[in-house]
Amino acid sequence: MIKKYITRIRNNEFLRSTFTLFIATMLMNFFGYLFHFYVGRKLGPVDYGVYGALSSILYLLTVPYTAIQITITKFVSNFKMSNEYAKIKYLIIGSIIKLSIYGIIFVAVFLSLSRIIANFLHIETLTPLFLLGLLFIISILIPINRGVLQGLQDFKNLGYSYIMEGFVKLLSGIILVGLGLGVNGAIGAIILSYLIPFIFTFYFLRFIFREKKIAFPTKNIYVYSFPVFITTFLLTAFYSIDVILIKHFFSAQEAGYYWATSLLGKIVYFASGAVTLVLFPQVNELNLKNIAHKKIFHRALILVSLIGGSITAFYFLFSKFTVNLLFGNQYLAIREFIGFFSLAMALFSLVYVICFYNLSLNRTGFIYILLSSILLETILIYLFHETIMQVIFILLALLSFLLLSLFIFTIVKNEPINSNTGT
Repeated sequence: MIKKYITRIRNNEFLRSTFTLFIATMLMNFFGYLFHFYVGRKLGPVDYGVYGALSSILYLLTVPYTAIQITITKFVSNFKMSNEYAKIKYLIIGSIIKLSIYGIIFVAVFLSLSRIIANFLHIETLTPLFLLGLLFIISILIPINRGVLQGLQDFKNLGYSYIMEGFVKLLSGIILVGLGLGVNGAIGAIILSYLIPFIFTFYFLRFIFREKKIAFPTKNIYVYSFPVFITTFLLTAFYSIDVILIKHFFSAQEAGYYWATSLLGKIVYFASGAVTLVLFPQVNELNLKNIAHKKIFHRALILVSLIGGSITAFYFLFSKFTVNLLFGNQYLAIREFIGFFSLAMALFSLVYVICFYNLSLNRTGFIYILLSSILLETILIYLFHETIMQVIFILLALLSFLLLSLFIFTIVKNEPINSNTGT
């Protein structure tokens, strides 16, 4: 039976590519979580709560990461179909120059607000916020090359870059936090984990740089990137706003507990991320060729459901063992939360797949559904935050409604008109 399944995976491009990236992203997440568990044990609940709040700001700051990668993937996928690799070179160089300029401008504005942000989150020093600014610039450059690899469907080298990110983060974190740099050391490790893989991706794409670049109109890139950016921002906000509000309303120790809970729950989301990475370029290409793509979408939903269901069941059954093993007994208070939060992240992972499936087909109407859910989440948590469990149940209710709404939207939506945008 095992041999039968292995043969099936080898013969199915979607399953084969998904399995390749799944292994790579799981290794990246494995190293990443070892990093977080090490940092959590070293810092303790109070300082870990500070790091958690800063990480939530980081998630929001790196919203362009996914938006850039998805946009680049879309256009590189189109160029790949017509063998226009010279245009890909032009896209890479132009994107690096423009995004570097935009990044510097944004960081200047962000740093001018650093004192206000620090006061809201009850953070005494501004140094971590300055490091977040530097991290932002690097975080908008690495998705350019990764988007090219994804668009070319070079999932092997894309996987190598993810594994390298996780390994560098863990090694740097052990060194920097171990030297006593605390929260600043943890953020410094993340900076290195983006910078070093970014340098290596140029080696993976060296054949592109042998081409003589050919310019092309880039207006359509900006037009397409806008709904992608909005979608990414809203999705990121959904799993970041709760942590930021918890840090504001709850004690430092409770905020640390919630961040640890959030971190364990997000294993579901990160574990299923490989499915969307493969889904997006393949659905885009099939759609351009007028080939049916719903089967891939259904397979993606099934795979994500299996991953999310398995991890959630494990948390409910072995919550005490999990917390003790990964964080230590000082975090045992979170064992009653992790199963429910994991269930919320399982629902969120399905929402994520549906959103990017629609984006690959140039559908954007679902953004209004996302926006209303984010506003409702903010209002409800702001008004009702007596306990951590109350916040988690708010997330569960909202995500259940959001998933149902997006699923209905996807089913009833008419097939889109094919777009050769950017080709």
